[in-house]
Amino acid sequence: MKLNYRERMILLGVIAVAIILLGIFALIRPKINDIKSDNAKLDEVKAQWSEIETKINEIEPLQKSIKDTYSDSIKICGNFVEKEKVDSTTKLDKMMQAYIDECNLEIQTLDLAEQSISQLNYYYYTPPVLTSTMFDAADVNGNFAAERALERAESTALSERTAESVIVARYGFTAKGNKEDIWSFMEKIDSLKTAVLIESVNIDDYTFGEDDPASDGRAVVTMIVDVYSVFEMDEPVVE
Repeated sequence: MKLNYRERMILLGVIAVAIILLGIFALIRPKINDIKSDNAKLDEVKAQWSEIETKINEIEPLQKSIKDTYSDSIKICGNFVEKEKVDSTTKLDKMMQAYIDECNLEIQTLDLAEQSISQLNYYYYTPPVLTSTMFDAADVNGNFAAERALERAESTALSERTAESVIVARYGFTAKGNKEDIWSFMEKIDSLKTAVLIESVNIDDYTFGEDDPASDGRAVVTMIVDVYSVFEMDEPVVE
């Protein structure tokens, strides 16, 4: 069967279209699928990068927060005596003897203790609660009980806090001095503005010999002074 020119052209056109379609399905379609797969992977990588970028952007504020915390801790440590200055009884005696000499006290006995760990409890006052049947009858709206709960809120909050541990070195001594010398020593301790606290004071003659003509105006004072220190925070590496 012979085909005329027109029919041959049509047949060639059909064959060409078939070849093109075959090429699309055989070559182009897999590439399209690869592109879709690559686009999906690209979206996944973009999401991962976005997450990483978010974390990177958080680093600088976190570094600043860590540095600020370290700076605050150093300021707090400034309220305490450097533990290296009193980490032996010799150093503790040297530090306190300077104040003793400055206030003209005459040391008679010493009782020095090495550094140890002690809890630094919070100071708070708990108001007393007085209750009676009359109170219960008067508090018909619960206002009185609410007021008392508010008054006790601060002491309750402080009593529930965890007490922190600090380093303490104890300096106990008896010394002889007149009233002005002893007062001067206590004022000197107060003026240090660091955690050096007088725990107890006992004076054997509070009149300082007023009724004794032979007295030199001096009395024996027994005093315990606690020197508090803390462990300083190591500077964090944030770079």
